[in-house]
Amino acid sequence: LGSASDENGNYLIINVPIGNYSLKAMFIGYEIYEKEIRIEGNQTYTIDIQLVPSAIELQETRVTAEKRKEKVTEAPASIEIITSRDIKRESTTNIGSYLKGLKGVDFTSSGINNYSISVRGFNSSFTTRLLTLTDGRIANIPALRVINFSTIPQSSEDVDKIEVVLGPATALYGANAHSGVINIISKPPSSSEGFNVSYSGTNDDRQLQKLNTRIAKKFGDFSFKISGEYVHANEWPYISELEYKLHRYPWSGHPERTIDGKDNNPWKGDIPA
Repeated sequence: LGSASDENGNYLIINVPIGNYSLKAMFIGYEIYEKEIRIEGNQTYTIDIQLVPSAIELQETRVTAEKRKEKVTEAPASIEIITSRDIKRESTTNIGSYLKGLKGVDFTSSGINNYSISVRGFNSSFTTRLLTLTDGRIANIPALRVINFSTIPQSSEDVDKIEVVLGPATALYGANAHSGVINIISKPPSSSEGFNVSYSGTNDDRQLQKLNTRIAKKFGDFSFKISGEYVHANEWPYISELEYKLHRYPWSGHPERTIDGKDNNPWKGDIPA
């Protein structure tokens, strides 16, 4: 049984059978009021309730700065957080795509599944001044010492959050953190059991298809997880600007290309290849 009070705090609960009850009152910003009462026969009871204000505590956001968890407000560096809720809102083929739009982050896309991320300027196709970690481990390609987000063996279904440290952080995270740090943290299987699968795609020339799956299970003190991702797409074709101009017809301004054979040397004559 229950009721909601009006703007003046008046409430009414009718047709209460005889017996013992626990009267509970709740309101946002106040402590919960609870009182044991006894209802006897067909009587009218008037119970005035005075609630005590309480402080509202929000869920704290914790980061792994200095290799230990702490409040984001107490972190020794400026940190941007991409939560799992943010990842669920966007469907992309690459983890690096979730970093676009963050302050201080330069984002460049150079294909269907290739992204370049740089912090504090000096963006390039392969940035070596930005340290990228997965669960605290270096995610750079060992042979090239560069980061390629399409080669990170982690699906978006398994990502719990992404921490982006803006600015030099060598003292906190070690070498190669000259301009910043990207720390990708996965979901622990012990607290995220279940099976997830998602599929997305396009019906155009690119024919993009993406399949994400993850399974996690806990057996007592032992837990495991398996995650995978499949991406298929037709990349945008590359056309040389000079070749494109030479393939145009003579009356469009390029009379030197009189035969359009659609290759690098369509002429039939004495002109060598």
